[in-house]
Amino acid sequence: MDANSLRKVIASLIASFEGNSFQAFCDRLGSELHPGDYQRVRAGGRHGDTKNDGYCPKARIFFAAHATRGETAAKTKSKIKGDLEGCIAQHRDMRVWRYLTNDTLIGEVDAFVDNELRLTYPGLTIEIWDHERLAEEIGKLEISQIEKILDVIIRSDGVFLKGEAANKPMRVVPDPDQPEGMMLRELTTGLDVWNVVANAHQYKFGYPTDGTDDELDELAVIFDQIKDWGEIAGDLLSMIHQRDAQRSLSGLLKQAEEVGFILFGAQERMLLTGGVYASPSPWLRAIIDPLRVSEVEKLKKSRFRASRPVADESDQGKV
Repeated sequence: MDANSLRKVIASLIASFEGNSFQAFCDRLGSELHPGDYQRVRAGGRHGDTKNDGYCPKARIFFAAHATRGETAAKTKSKIKGDLEGCIAQHRDMRVWRYLTNDTLIGEVDAFVDNELRLTYPGLTIEIWDHERLAEEIGKLEISQIEKILDVIIRSDGVFLKGEAANKPMRVVPDPDQPEGMMLRELTTGLDVWNVVANAHQYKFGYPTDGTDDELDELAVIFDQIKDWGEIAGDLLSMIHQRDAQRSLSGLLKQAEEVGFILFGAQERMLLTGGVYASPSPWLRAIIDPLRVSEVEKLKKSRFRASRPVADESDQGKV
């Protein structure tokens, strides 16, 4: 399993954690990211949990863990504000307050954090780590650490959960409803590329077997940039930002053509199976293959000749 696919699986797994399982996951994460400093906190006694779910006394980082998936914006904002203000009232010399959640916060909540809370407490670093940010940070660690944090076993053929889900490996498999004989189509605009890579969980780029070193290097750079745009597509919510991305992708198509290649692509539907989910979840794979300009021109000419009507010899000479 490649690094990008593993990160997507990690994000999907984190999104499935609820209640105590999410809190336990956050404790394991804190212990790995801050060894020798992180301390778990649980409610108890007349002081409760002192409005944090874990903290680092040396680094002065305080954590709030809450599974927000399915909550209303109003409830999430109230929870974030209450936990933050309660923690500030209970502790001194706070440097970082980190809110860990199993879902992506909607724009209304994100704007509330940025425009109100960060302005109210300018001397405090306020961080929001949703399941995607958590997956990104966890993905930087060693496999042994990732296994410990997520309580899984990672192998080349899948991610296996321990305990009751041990026999349900998380794997990416073909979607049986995907039409057979999927065709790649020519990508002529940035919008074409955007529709292939946006929201993709995985990427598959083809390389010509007869390519020179320079051609392969140029294509590798182009493909890396296309993948970068696909990775951040979910963060580009405004039409202006999306159009900027599409213009950049159009430029990459021109670069590929200058190298001597036309890009073809499609988005393949796959399924993420196993793990804690009762049913498979969608998994999209972006596929992009280059074809030499000369080969594309030959194909177009042959199609044109094949599509031309052939005159009936019996009609020749008739007026």
